[in-house]
Amino acid sequence: MTATRITIDPLTRVEGHLKFETRIENGVVASARTSGMLFRGIEKALIGYDPRTALQLTQRVCGVCPYAHAEAAALALEDAMGIRPNANGQLLRNLIVGAYQVQDCLFHFYQLSALDFIDLTSVLDYRGADPGLTTMRDWVRNETRSQRIFPAAPFLPAYKGELPKDKEYSLSAVRNYLESFAVMADLHKMVALFGGKSPHPVAIEAGGVTTRPTIGNLAQYRTLLNRVERFVHSCYREDILAVAKAFPGYFKEGRGYGNFLSFPYFPDSSGKNHFFAGGATIAGKHTALDLNAISEDHTYSYYKNKAGQGLKPLGANRLEPLDWQEFQREEQRENGKYSWSRAPRYGGKVMETGAAARVVNTYHAGRNPALRKLVDRLNRDLGIGLKDYNSVLGRHLSRYITVSLLITRLKEQVEQVEPGVLGFSEKEMPRNVRGIGITEASRGALGHWVEIDNKGLIKNYEMVMPTTWNMGPRDASGQPGAVEKMLIGTRISDPANPLELARIVRSADPCVACSVH
Repeated sequence: MTATRITIDPLTRVEGHLKFETRIENGVVASARTSGMLFRGIEKALIGYDPRTALQLTQRVCGVCPYAHAEAAALALEDAMGIRPNANGQLLRNLIVGAYQVQDCLFHFYQLSALDFIDLTSVLDYRGADPGLTTMRDWVRNETRSQRIFPAAPFLPAYKGELPKDKEYSLSAVRNYLESFAVMADLHKMVALFGGKSPHPVAIEAGGVTTRPTIGNLAQYRTLLNRVERFVHSCYREDILAVAKAFPGYFKEGRGYGNFLSFPYFPDSSGKNHFFAGGATIAGKHTALDLNAISEDHTYSYYKNKAGQGLKPLGANRLEPLDWQEFQREEQRENGKYSWSRAPRYGGKVMETGAAARVVNTYHAGRNPALRKLVDRLNRDLGIGLKDYNSVLGRHLSRYITVSLLITRLKEQVEQVEPGVLGFSEKEMPRNVRGIGITEASRGALGHWVEIDNKGLIKNYEMVMPTTWNMGPRDASGQPGAVEKMLIGTRISDPANPLELARIVRSADPCVACSVH
């Protein structure tokens, strides 16, 4: 039996510091470790501040999904205060977070994942007149002829691996990659119309949204949304389906435990009746969400051991990071701690969160006929079933499903906003209360827990992130984390070019800055 190790550090194209190590036996991954190699401590930095500070500071956890942190923080404070936004406040919040969610999904596919599935050098043979492609062709040609150590960065160098021979496939993807930048700029404009700015919108507050809607900014939002819709259906959809048809085997690769967790997401104007259902699917059975089932293990995290490894939210403030000497000792141990990320569990189970979880749970809940219809049609066209969403391509397909349905919902809700009516009301911050805010970032289930002291200041704050669920390490019982499980059993064609591993990890859209917060 031959055994080798493959380490990629860092793996992520943005939001970096993700390392993973795999042990390969006879060409197959026998074990895997994902490591968040960054410490931040934002939860502790919030203690002692006015709770409203959390709406802005927690957004700095992540530059890709700040909207979700603003929403979760607002929901947590509203829960503590016992209030809800009025109809306009809820609708405007939805217009902000919905547009940002669409932007995130496009960003993940085109900027963070698509390069694993296309051959950029195919543009060198382009003979057409498309200005974007001719500019890209000339740039790549000049770069590859240069003496630079890394020509055509960040596109090259890239792992060699199985790629389609059809040049039109790659050219179309490159063309849409270039166009996606303008589309994402439109989405940021949509966010800024009601969020005040983007990234890091400032208008989401506990009590609603502080921007007043007008006939003009609502009309501008509609115009931009229509442009985005055209790109999604004519480009994004076709690229997702092209990848699915070119790599059908990736509906079987990257399989995890098959346990899916998602939170209720995108309510109606009352703040209820969420478009995407929350809950948990374990062994194919869907159950209602139980927040009391959430705990965080730190056995293999760079924290000092505490009695009772499974800490409930708001209990992690008892954790102390390792000092430098302790960190060095753990690095030398064969079975030592290996990540700054903690290991969330749901009733002791390892859960996958993200777009696939959102789609699977909403499908099982049976209350969203539009989602069921779209999923059933795509499954027929691609010859797959719901079990195949537990895969690399299942996760990519789920993001398209999310985007397609969100656009329809945004078009409906922008018409429900009443121009001129402020969607915000203020209330004094209560004392000695707790609040919980849960939502869905594009990467998955996000929860904020806040405790407010007798002075009306933050006593404790905890965030449980999507990437912490997905990229967390093993737990006290030895269960590998969600992505670690996805990697185990993968056959590697060429250890020098482990493209299979990169595709699997990136399909979960890792954000280490979030996971270690």
